[in-house]
Amino acid sequence: MHNHFIFPLLIGSCLLSGSAMAAESSQDFSLAPGPLAQTLIAIGQLSGRQVLFIPSDVSGYQAHAVQGRLSAADAVRMALRGNNLSLRETASGALNVQPVVSDALTLDATSINANGNTDDSQSSGYVAHRSSVGTKTRTELVKIPQSVSVVTRDELNDRKSDNLSDALKYTPGFSSQPSGFSRTADDYTLRGFNVGSGTGGILRDGMKLQSNPYDGSVDAYGLERVEVLKGASSVLYGQLSPGGMINTVSKRPTDTPLHEIGVEVGNYDRRQYTVDLGGPLDDQGQFSYRLTGLWRDSGTQVDHIGDDRRYIAPALTWKPDEDTSLTVLASHQDTYTGFAPPMSYGMSTYSSTPGYRIGRDQFVGEPGYDHFNNRMDTLGYLFEHQFNEHLSINHSLRYFQANTDWDYLIPQAISGTRLLRRYSAREERSTGWTTDNNLNFTFEQGRWQHDLLVGVDYYHKTYDSHRYISSTVAQLAPSLNLANPQYTGVGANTAADSGSDLHSTQAGMYLQDQITFDDKWVLLLGGRQDWADSVTTTFASGARAGRTDQKATGRVGLVYLADNGLAPYVSYSQSFQPASVSNPAFGNAFAPLEGEQYEAGLRYQPPGSDTLLSAAVYRLDQDNALSLDAATNTYVQYGKTRSKGVELEAKSNLTDNLQLSAGYAYTDTHVLQDQTASNVGKRIEGVPYNSASLWASYRLAALGLPAVKVAGGARYTGTTRTTPSAYDGKIPAYTLVDALISYDVDSHWQVQAKAQNLMDKKYLYCNTTCRYGDERSLIGSVTYRW
Repeated sequence: MHNHFIFPLLIGSCLLSGSAMAAESSQDFSLAPGPLAQTLIAIGQLSGRQVLFIPSDVSGYQAHAVQGRLSAADAVRMALRGNNLSLRETASGALNVQPVVSDALTLDATSINANGNTDDSQSSGYVAHRSSVGTKTRTELVKIPQSVSVVTRDELNDRKSDNLSDALKYTPGFSSQPSGFSRTADDYTLRGFNVGSGTGGILRDGMKLQSNPYDGSVDAYGLERVEVLKGASSVLYGQLSPGGMINTVSKRPTDTPLHEIGVEVGNYDRRQYTVDLGGPLDDQGQFSYRLTGLWRDSGTQVDHIGDDRRYIAPALTWKPDEDTSLTVLASHQDTYTGFAPPMSYGMSTYSSTPGYRIGRDQFVGEPGYDHFNNRMDTLGYLFEHQFNEHLSINHSLRYFQANTDWDYLIPQAISGTRLLRRYSAREERSTGWTTDNNLNFTFEQGRWQHDLLVGVDYYHKTYDSHRYISSTVAQLAPSLNLANPQYTGVGANTAADSGSDLHSTQAGMYLQDQITFDDKWVLLLGGRQDWADSVTTTFASGARAGRTDQKATGRVGLVYLADNGLAPYVSYSQSFQPASVSNPAFGNAFAPLEGEQYEAGLRYQPPGSDTLLSAAVYRLDQDNALSLDAATNTYVQYGKTRSKGVELEAKSNLTDNLQLSAGYAYTDTHVLQDQTASNVGKRIEGVPYNSASLWASYRLAALGLPAVKVAGGARYTGTTRTTPSAYDGKIPAYTLVDALISYDVDSHWQVQAKAQNLMDKKYLYCNTTCRYGDERSLIGSVTYRW
């Protein structure tokens, strides 16, 4: 290597010796964002470590702020975040900064933020290169023969997402209800099928989280990133909808000090306070911690409905040696808001039927009666041990509980100027025990490499729901005059308890082998056997109904890794989901809902870039779907639904100043078989044929303003359908625009302004029922880091 290509950085008048390198201590750094070369020079001067780089390799790159008490290596890693550069330590102990080569997909050297099993969370910028969600092993995304979308922490920060729905709105194939619903429940669709918490489709750290849809929604501030696995995926996770699953990754303890506090103010009298602290607890680095908290008091676009939340999540990691890690994670969350009641299309202002309608911002409940109060608690741990370079064990366990008290008035019908309303009063308690245990063994046989995974998991949940919902005219609440609303209070709710108590368990055994041949072909084979039992007690009659299901599922996929960065793949996978309703006439013996998916796709990582492009086409079928027999008003198992589609996604750190996320989905979801002949061929409600999104974030370094970042995006949702009996036309398409501007005052202070639905676009969301879309929200924030 020629001397004029090497730039050695020294501190003092001599190089540090190899022994001094090994005993390297930490220093206090406080370096503002700036040209990367200057930051690397400063790190070398402050630390005494020799830092090597080729000037042309780092020319034009912008360094992140370097703050906190860090080792020299961690300081360099922090400066490199988001850049297409890696850090290597030479045999002499020098720190060598160099471009990422095309086959270095993991960017391990640029990671600064983790302990234990958090490799999956170590992504800089918008591009994630690894994820365990598709295989339960730390696998490069280009080797997974199924669609996976990842929203990194940097992207979450740029978009300042409040809830899980906000975090995923730029993900192709994903759809959700407006915030009036998403504040209370995680209930979403992927590829046209529901994957909400009621299906078991919301996971935390690889294990099922909530027990039912109304256990409370996940707060995005407590997440390191969000991973979406699309399509039938029961082989690794058991009972799931064919649409797939969403894995939320908790913020974990950090090896380097992390201190952040923030204040937000916004329209609707929003006030929010956040804190995120982490770092080592001892000099040896065995113990580290994380403490994340949030307090929000806010109104909403509808009077008498708040958006208040309290959240705290402590975490502790113990690493007795480099091969063992135990992370304890806990969280407590209180939510105080109101449930946006569903209405039929005919009650909305979009209906052409003459007469009064419910206004977009109109509160149709009663002050003091309508409320949604939820408390959600979790406690668990993640354990890893590496026996040797080939064998490791992973064991995780968590307890979950939620208590929900919510009352609201349901719009029943409009008669003249009067809105008839029904009572709905519910008290619910859910619990869940979940554990996942697996052994990972890697070995080679000539030109073949095997990554073998064998595991067992278990999930036990209870759902105790007391529901008092009006069903007769005599039980109706006082009506509301839409022409001159006067809130007069409510009477006695005389409805009987129509709720039930559910106890269910799921146990599964799974086996998977990732077989690599000549470092070019990757064959994924997986199989699973599940056992599911449930007992439901109906409060009204005291009747008990039990159900036992067994199901084997499989998965096979093949990927080819080309030298030019292309990775085409094909796959087949299955899912199953036990039926969730009783069938008294036939002894409650509904068979599980079964799904299967055929998918072909292509990923492309251009050599030398920090860009990942993905494309997929799929066909996804669900059999044994339940259909309501209008003649008997009972469910029958006579249904089939098919979803076909195309999805495109691009994630890129185009430069050290420009990040990009883009997506498009075409989703054709129809009923193929149904007990009611008129339903055959109809589109699934709420699923658009076309949806698209684009988000970009740009730091204005080229304009001499490296402290300023601007970001913006647009989300397009095409026309959808609602229940044909309510309205046979199309729900109009809409495009929403979001924006953000950020200014780094110095290495500690940052101010931001964010807008969602910047143009204040009015829109309507309809599934089987309808809700008005979110109006424009404006939020300003100040963050202090040290």
